Amino acid sequence: MTYQDFLNHKAVLSADLAAVAMARQAGDLIIRKGRLVNVHTGMIEDQTDVIAFKGIIAFVGNADGYPVGKNTKIINADGRYILPGLIDSHMHVESSMVDLASFASGILPHGTTTICPDIHEMTNVFGLKAVELFHKTAAHIPLNVLAAMPVCVPSIPGMEDAGSAITASDVGKAYRENWVELQGEQMNFPGVIYGDPNVHAIGGESLRAGRVMTGHYSSPDLAGGLNSFIASGMTACHESTSAREALAKAGRGMYVQQRYGSAWLDLPNLLPALLDNPGMDSRMFTMVTDDVTPLTIEEEGHLIRVLREAVRLGVPPVQALQMVTLNAAQLLEKERWIGSVAPGRAADILIVNNLVDFKVQSVFSGGILVAEKGCLKVEIPPYDYPDWSLDSVHIPLQKAGDFVVPSPGDEELTVRSIRLVPGMVFTREEMLCLVPRDGQLRADFSQDLAKVCVIYRHEKSIPVEDRRSIAFLKGLTLRENTAYASTVSHDSHNLLVVGTDDEAMALAANTLKASGGGLVVVQDGSVQALMPLPFAGLMSLKSVSDAALELKGVETALREAGCPHDSVEMTISLLGLIVLPELHLSNKGLVQMKDGAPPCFVPLFPE
Repeated sequence: MTYQDFLNHKAVLSADLAAVAMARQAGDLIIRKGRLVNVHTGMIEDQTDVIAFKGIIAFVGNADGYPVGKNTKIINADGRYILPGLIDSHMHVESSMVDLASFASGILPHGTTTICPDIHEMTNVFGLKAVELFHKTAAHIPLNVLAAMPVCVPSIPGMEDAGSAITASDVGKAYRENWVELQGEQMNFPGVIYGDPNVHAIGGESLRAGRVMTGHYSSPDLAGGLNSFIASGMTACHESTSAREALAKAGRGMYVQQRYGSAWLDLPNLLPALLDNPGMDSRMFTMVTDDVTPLTIEEEGHLIRVLREAVRLGVPPVQALQMVTLNAAQLLEKERWIGSVAPGRAADILIVNNLVDFKVQSVFSGGILVAEKGCLKVEIPPYDYPDWSLDSVHIPLQKAGDFVVPSPGDEELTVRSIRLVPGMVFTREEMLCLVPRDGQLRADFSQDLAKVCVIYRHEKSIPVEDRRSIAFLKGLTLRENTAYASTVSHDSHNLLVVGTDDEAMALAANTLKASGGGLVVVQDGSVQALMPLPFAGLMSLKSVSDAALELKGVETALREAGCPHDSVEMTISLLGLIVLPELHLSNKGLVQMKDGAPPCFVPLFPE
């Protein structure tokens, strides 16, 4: 259902809703005697009833004496808390490594009833037809899916190659066809603030269509750059990593989407903006997951996990709840539809036991009981995907020699390397001194030095010199004769291979070629763990539980291969994300972005 669909539905029912509210007509759902958390006032109302009719709330208050029809479903809250359904205003379904049907089945029992998926992962692989396909998959799922139109495909044109490219005309078409509800994250902030005409043409389509425009601003420039970004139309950003950044953005009218995913745990660094300023208006602060793995969903939940963490860190429970309900709805300009338990809103309602761990008893989406005591109560059938969506890894057979780094000389060389920072989205640039052996520069596990290679894996043809690039990486502590490969490599999702041995790197790459994409760990000449992701090379067609087991196998194999960090596969997946500081690798080469300067190519061997 789109927002306009909801308004049309409400227009048809307006007389009935008025009649139910006035006790002249029975509702079809009554929740009795709960403690309503009123996100409008910030207060808790005891002994409160809620009546809904055909998916819309008609009455909130004391419903003693109100009529009960033969088809009215009555739920006794018995003093438990009544909350609005949770809203994740920025996330990527693809990061869960399962498709939308499996994802919805996994998160509904945890109380998320609205998601705003930026689907630029699958769009980087397949282009505009991926947007249309995703819209079709969402049609019969009991979850509000407000898809966000990808606008950075590739993230920085000319500096990387994806499987397709999204233009301003594509963005306009997606809006006209109602495939999407809002603009996805504008990651090419250099293009915005330095006046790239193509970037501004895309923004113009969103502005003319009246759509909310979300951003990705990771520059240290909180003066002219930030003002420029917001002035161009961006209303929200999830890339803040410090309280200072968060306050700067909120103070200029930009919603702060505080991120707490599986690997990017920014929330504790951002909440001091609120905790150290207790009198400050918090309406500009929301909370999002951005990227969560199936293992996180299975073991900890979805957005409710973020809510719990905020309360644990000291945020008052009602204020924390506002950040994942009403504030998020206002960010999306959908507060007449979602975000509160109030008359005229969708009956997206949770019943929880307390306001500490928010243990979910019941979940209603559009007035339908979709989950109870952690179990899904509705059937969400699998989607029958077209063949083209399951065929996306187009690389030749790889050999060990393909991963050799020839040395330009025989003497010790200075080499530019990437240092991965576990749990953070950025990297560091480091200069190394390496001595060639047999005319090449080698990885050295004893010095925590691995190779990293990006191989173009999409169907369209590109120049030979752009089909692969290779560099050096520190920070993973991989052991000898080890490699890891993934077709989840933000944002162009080319094949990323990391390793301490060329033979192992070739085996890892060829394993994913054969499986149609996924994640693989190789050690001592054999595959230790494999998670196939056949849909776009990004997603499994299995359940969240089954995908979680496979991912756990990959993470265990990575630990046994010497890498101790949690959810490190997500951090590795950002080595190709060239819109982040400081040094990343695209299929075209090393891209440096630091000190607020525009991104630029830099050589492996500095002069």
